This record gives sequence, structure tokens and C-alpha cells, in this order.
Amino acid sequence: MCGGTARALMLVCLLLTACATLETKELEVGSKNESVAIALIQVEPTEPFFRMHQAEALVRFFDVKNTKTGQWTRVQMTGKAKRFITWLSPGRYELVRLQIGEGPFLSETYMNMSFEVHAEKTNYLGIWRLRVDPPKTVRMLQLDVLAEAPDWDLMVALYPELGEKALVASLAQPVTNQNRLFAVAPSQPRAKYFYRR
Repeated sequence: MCGGTARALMLVCLLLTACATLETKELEVGSKNESVAIALIQVEPTEPFFRMHQAEALVRFFDVKNTKTGQWTRVQMTGKAKRFITWLSPGRYELVRLQIGEGPFLSETYMNMSFEVHAEKTNYLGIWRLRVDPPKTVRMLQLDVLAEAPDWDLMVALYPELGEKALVASLAQPVTNQNRLFAVAPSQPRAKYFYRR
């Protein structure tokens, strides 16, 4: 078996393993051994966009991995959500991947940030400010984690379950992370160079 085929088979096995352990999370009632994690999200361009009919960039989902168990969790964002609230088991997590959508255009980036989810607490992960480059050959996304506190009374009014546990700040580290964005299907243009599989 040639080296290229062996590498391809190994990559497929790794991807299947990751997919097999991926769990999707949204704001629903968590189990007794899970804690609430909450963050606010701001997405803004780094400079003016020149694409015709440019749609607002929105976070579609992000993946986190429990560093102890290896369990991947996908947190889905709905519509034009400016915050996420989800349930996670206590432990240390890595922010692994994040996808943004701009109308029909989809882009992903791979991150390397970590945060702690504390047991029996409401974990505030800060404000995630994403600065997105306009469409170009090499496109970057910068994620800054800000420690500013939200209007907590409003948050508890919207989501009463947040007031059930003590609030603890657990900001992702490092607080600044910059990575390349890659277009993902079914995005445009359909040029092979722009895709990362």
C-alpha cells in the first residue's frame, strides 16, 4: 500500500472517530451533572466588504472538546443570535472549530482556546468578539475574549435557569486568537483552492 493511500485511510478513520463522538447541544434542560455555560457574541468586519449584496456574518456553530474525556460537543447558534447558552459537563474544554455564515457563503476556522466549566455554577465565558476579514484569497478571523459583564438582570429575566446557580467568570485563554478562515461547501466560488476538507 502506498504512503498516500495509507495517510488517506488514517485521515478517514480519525474523521469517523471525531464524528462518532460529536454531540449537538442547544439550550434545553441539562442533566443533573451538567452546568450552564453562557457567552455573548459580537461579529464585526475588519474593513469594508465589497461583495455585492453582502450578508451579515453570523456564527452558525462551534465545536468544543472535553480535554479529559475527548467528547466533542457542537453548540448550534440559531438565526441572528448574539449569545449562546448551553449545558456542559464540568471539566476543561478546548474551542476547536467555529463556522460563520454570510448568506450562502460558509467559512470555518480551527481554534486553539481553552476554558473551564465549573460544577454547580453558571459559567460566564465573556464576550466573544469576532473580527472577520472581507472575502479575499487569505482571509483571517480574530477572536477576542472580553471580560465585560452583560446586563445580568435582563439575562436572568430571559433565562430564569441562569439565576439558580452562583455566577463564575471563566474566560477562554488565550484571550486573543487569530486564525485563517477557509470556505466550506456549499459555498462559492467553487474553486478547488478555496476549500478545506
